[in-house]
Amino acid sequence: MKTLHAQILFRLALATLLALACTHAKSEPIGGDFQLIDQDGRPFSLSQVRGKVVVLSFGYTFCPDICPTTLAVISAALRQLGDQADRVQGIFISLDPDRDTPEKLREYVRYFDARLIGLTGTAKELKEVADRYRVRYAFVGKGEREHYSLDHSAAIYILDTEGRVARLVPYGLPPEEIVETVRGLLGTHRPSG
Repeated sequence: MKTLHAQILFRLALATLLALACTHAKSEPIGGDFQLIDQDGRPFSLSQVRGKVVVLSFGYTFCPDICPTTLAVISAALRQLGDQADRVQGIFISLDPDRDTPEKLREYVRYFDARLIGLTGTAKELKEVADRYRVRYAFVGKGEREHYSLDHSAAIYILDTEGRVARLVPYGLPPEEIVETVRGLLGTHRPSG
């Protein structure tokens, strides 16, 4: 079991590094606006939260450990931000539209924090958004078995108040990494000590 967990972490770390390398290799800026469907079945555009710092992650609700850990870190960061969290929007984009319905996403994101928004769309729409953010993902066993999985890059994207990617936070860093970046973007950085 430890070997499998190590292999998964290695693949995620590699995917994150590849995504970061692609960020520097392409001349197009990473990120951008998109329109998907939220956990209540309504259209959602990134431009709707312009003026807020966005903490964005990609994954799927059947993820055994990476996605729950990531959303727990985002939720902890929102709690640490206190009243400043009103100027932040956490967003989770599912890459698995066949299983992650709006209803499933609503239940999933609310488990971590009621302020989180869960998004889905068609496979084509999700691929376009993932490509824009240079998210790498691949289904494992889909079409071959009922309980397929999804390998995906695991960075957390922090977008400034204009919707531009300001920082990629690698998987496994503590909530304080998000908090400090968010405070810097909001102009409320608190010196440590």
